[in-house]
Amino acid sequence: MYMFDAQTRARLDAIGRLGFTNPFGAERPELEAIIVGDEVARTGPWSRSLDWPLDDPAVPAIREEAERQMADAQTALARGGGCDAAERDLIRGVALYVLYYRHDAAFYDLIVADEPPERVSFYEAFVRDYEELFHHVGAPEWANAPADLFALYFQTRRAFHFVFHQILGTSPAASRLRANVWESLFTHDPWRYLAHLRGRMHEASTLILGPTGTGKELVASAIGLSSFIPFDASRRRFTRNFRTAFHPLHLAAMSKQLIESELFGHKKGAFTGAIDDRMGHLEGRTASETIFLDEIGELDGEIQVKLLRVLQSRTFHRLGDSEPRAFGGKVVAATHRDLSHAMSEGRFREDLYYRLCSDVIRTPPLRDQVASNIEELKHLVGVLIQRSLGAADDATFEEVMAGIERSVGFAYEWPGNMRELDQCVRNLLIHGRYLPPAKPAPEDALQPLLDDMRASKASLDAVISKYTAWVYAREGTYTGTGRVLGVDRRTVRDTLHPSEDSQ
Repeated sequence: MYMFDAQTRARLDAIGRLGFTNPFGAERPELEAIIVGDEVARTGPWSRSLDWPLDDPAVPAIREEAERQMADAQTALARGGGCDAAERDLIRGVALYVLYYRHDAAFYDLIVADEPPERVSFYEAFVRDYEELFHHVGAPEWANAPADLFALYFQTRRAFHFVFHQILGTSPAASRLRANVWESLFTHDPWRYLAHLRGRMHEASTLILGPTGTGKELVASAIGLSSFIPFDASRRRFTRNFRTAFHPLHLAAMSKQLIESELFGHKKGAFTGAIDDRMGHLEGRTASETIFLDEIGELDGEIQVKLLRVLQSRTFHRLGDSEPRAFGGKVVAATHRDLSHAMSEGRFREDLYYRLCSDVIRTPPLRDQVASNIEELKHLVGVLIQRSLGAADDATFEEVMAGIERSVGFAYEWPGNMRELDQCVRNLLIHGRYLPPAKPAPEDALQPLLDDMRASKASLDAVISKYTAWVYAREGTYTGTGRVLGVDRRTVRDTLHPSEDSQ
């Protein structure tokens, strides 16, 4: 005879799965509905609200239901009630969820604290709850050490915090980006991560692709600040400070020799000016640390070869030194370049690309998020005002929105993406106006096409695409370009960006 009826089993299963499902994916609202009903469950993925912290009725309702189900199960088991292996797994899932949320606020305090505490004081309470919740059914095999589970919960809480707060937007494109970043940390199968990959995700490099200004470094830092960091139970502290686990290097601003020295370090006398031995950014890194290589598409070919060796063998040499040194961290790389085109031209090594592309994330251009969606633009503007001022009010919001309409119009394509929108908001707050970047002189932009046409070297496709680009440079929007050419905005967009999905 089963301990639970079919409806209760379904609810317990949903609670257990909810604890580790992607919070930014489509499955979470479905699981919430099973637990607390459609009236209370959220209708879509998590996204940052202007009035955060939001009084979300789903979270406390699910916590209350999980605690109630856990208490009922423990009472039945204490009275000698029997359960089969499947039901024990259901109870373990609920216990994991209850344990996490009992200490959620304390984990959050660790994240927002200015400095890590000498000792994590609530670990003793965590262990007591762990022993109480798993007393009758035992912990899952992958969670049989409280310190490991404690470290996993802190990673989960950090991941939600940084993905939620650093990747803005309520559009489908923004929601997909948050879900993809979560998968880069925990994979699409959380149970495989828990059983086999926890503490090993640094072995897979991440490549972030997207136009300039789309938040590639924010994505990289969300990943780097959310790595798995072991907890030392004897000292009651984590083995490193997560705030110092992310190391960005902006390659485009460095010379070849400086890049090599910054990455690999050098030995005294390796080159003019090398007056001492120097340790590079790759040296001494552990699995909890992330090296972010921004604009990797600008790397010199010789350095590409050396970086490939690091990814293949996890070893490298300082400049001027023959002693091999180990690299134990994770590499996250980013570029706005078209790497397929760069590889076809021999400017980027294919073997390096295939070492980087095990995990690819694409950051969407702002135009894809706000195209024909004034509400999404309003949301982003509101968040940016709040970040700039520390608070938001209706009068300021209306002033900025009116300034955007007056300066560039709501159909503006935002070629500088989120970075441009952020600076636009700041300009409007400071000066009450925004001047977009100067457009190239139309005559200069069109001259190469005219020369090709005179020499009978221009194909029909080239004439169409280049003339469309010329008109777009002059008009500044798809809508305005389409009006001049007598076509709709989608035709203009597809002509300028044939590889992108149509809206």
